[in-house]
Amino acid sequence: MKLGTHSPAKRYQFVAVIYKVGILRCVSVPENVCAHFVPGRAVPVVITVAGRTAYTTLLPARGGSFRLYLDGVMRKAAGADAGDPVGIALWLDRTPGEMPAPGDLAVALARVPAAQREYHSATRAIRREILRYIDKAKAPATRARRIAHCVRMLAERAKRRSRRDSL
Repeated sequence: MKLGTHSPAKRYQFVAVIYKVGILRCVSVPENVCAHFVPGRAVPVVITVAGRTAYTTLLPARGGSFRLYLDGVMRKAAGADAGDPVGIALWLDRTPGEMPAPGDLAVALARVPAAQREYHSATRAIRREILRYIDKAKAPATRARRIAHCVRMLAERAKRRSRRDSL
């Protein structure tokens, strides 16, 4: 996937302090940036941190604000972790939202309807990570194991969601 090949319409830059949510690291997006997005909805964005660019998703937080999770690669590029300030540039991701599952994954998902529904309802960032994980397999057997693992995890996630929704 080639990053940074499109020019952003509106670029937002800010500095925020990284904090922990469980084992994850994230930053709160400033109010003046949040005001440009629809509250309560995930927003696909492209971010640049310390010269490293990635596709990700702003996730809604309380009160109409948004949270941006930073993976280890981005934190390492910035040389920062929880408690450290980090400079971030972000803009809307205007690439098409559809990411079709490759044939072997589509067949495996079709066998488990709950996993298939979960895959299609997942954010673009999650689907992208699933596809990256599967595509990085070099041997066909490894790819098959990774597909089986992803289908199992998606089915478990759907099961947890249905239990939570029934409460």
